[in-house]
Amino acid sequence: MKVGSFRGRPSKAHMLWTRETDSGKPMKRFDDTHFKRWVNHCGFDFDTRKRIDHDRADSSRTQYRCVFRWGKTQQKEVEIADKEVTLGSQKAPLAFIELDEEGYARVKVGDTEEIYNLVEMRYDGPALLIKAASGAKKKLDGKKLSR
Repeated sequence: MKVGSFRGRPSKAHMLWTRETDSGKPMKRFDDTHFKRWVNHCGFDFDTRKRIDHDRADSSRTQYRCVFRWGKTQQKEVEIADKEVTLGSQKAPLAFIELDEEGYARVKVGDTEEIYNLVEMRYDGPALLIKAASGAKKKLDGKKLSR
C-alpha cells in the first residue's frame, strides 16, 4: 500500500521518514536542517562531521550528532613504544544520538550503545521518537537524558 509521496513529510514533527516509491522500493528522507533546529531549540549540543563509522558503513558519511549530556573520560595509563604514558581525562558524550546521511543511527545512553537502521524519527517536545527497520521503537527523552 502506497502512503503519500516521497517528498511529503508525514507531520511537522518528522525529521526522518520512509516512503514507498512507484517501484515499491522504500526510500528514506532525512531533514538534517530540521534536526539541527530541534536540537538547538531544545538546548542540546549539535555537531556534524564526515567520517567512517565501521559499525554502520564502510565509506565516509556525514554524521549528525545530538549530545544530550556530557561527562569526562577517566584518566588512563597506557604503554606506547615501551613508555608509560598518562592520558588525562577529557570531555566525552554520555548520552547522544548520531545519525548518518543514510538514516543509520548510533544511540548511546550511559554504558549502553546500539545501532539502528531508522525508518522514522520525529520529536514530541524535547523527546525523540524513533522507529527502526527491525520494528524496535525507542523514546529518547532529552529532558531526562540531559540530567
